[in-house]
Amino acid sequence: MIPKKAFINKNNQATFVCPSCGDTKSVDVTQYLAIKKPVRFKRKCRCGQITPFLLERRQFYRKPVDIEGVGRVLKNNTEIALRIRDLSRSGLKIDLVAEDPLEIGDKLFVEFRLDNKQRTLIQREVVIRKMFGMSLGTEFTSRDPNNPIDKAYDLAIGFYTFS
Repeated sequence: MIPKKAFINKNNQATFVCPSCGDTKSVDVTQYLAIKKPVRFKRKCRCGQITPFLLERRQFYRKPVDIEGVGRVLKNNTEIALRIRDLSRSGLKIDLVAEDPLEIGDKLFVEFRLDNKQRTLIQREVVIRKMFGMSLGTEFTSRDPNNPIDKAYDLAIGFYTFS
């Protein structure tokens, strides 16, 4: 069985939700935070269901997607085609459609539409944090809660990832 994710909140609590009956249990997981390897749990619910869980240390939930987009490489102003593979409030995983000589630290201005009912347009600057082949792990360069534009994008992406 594929493990369910248990997200850690700012109080170092993880909430385990039984997929069978919906019962929830919050547990202090402070002792596991320093462990560098994935931390897996099995939880037996009151209903008898035994479910494997994986502690998710990410600050924000990542939603798998398959969305076409375009990017403009800021260092040379070239346009590239890309596919968004996952999305969170803090960044994107991007697959390049064609090879491009990018490096960690390069900035891109990306533009794509969410596949929600509103077809929300997202236009954000990202910085490349990780590269694996033609896949890029990126982070939004600005997430200022006092900036109305950043706040609007943060809300749109937050609602989208949990829909």
